Amino acid sequence: METTQRVRKTDLARNTHQIIRDAQRGQTILIENHGQAEVAILDVLDYYILRAVSSYYTHPSRGNRKTISNLVIAKMEDRQSAYDLSISSYLAGSISLGHTAELIDLPLLDLQARFIRLGVPLNLGAKDKREAKAEVQTARDF
Repeated sequence: METTQRVRKTDLARNTHQIIRDAQRGQTILIENHGQAEVAILDVLDYYILRAVSSYYTHPSRGNRKTISNLVIAKMEDRQSAYDLSISSYLAGSISLGHTAELIDLPLLDLQARFIRLGVPLNLGAKDKREAKAEVQTARDF
């Protein structure tokens, strides 16, 4: 499935509702003027994920926390901060994909599909028996 759609500025004005729906369904919309892309529109959750990944690779030491609770996430000032902490911890290998999905309140398969579409590395599979049990419990609880 092609995930990038090119739209002229004049078409954006005429089809705003449809273009926004397409972005919410995972397409990146490039708004063009005279054949040159000027602006990109993407789903807000994709935006949060991409910013979190960028933040991790810019400051990888932020993902060294071993455990993150839902209470820590709930106390965060904004949604981007929750994504930054959760995804950086995931990328650092401190927490699982399932726990990351739980922390940012997304279904596991939705998060996995977004990561695949956005090119975010997937760390699938438990490293040990304890982690496998934690993954099963997370899946049951969600």
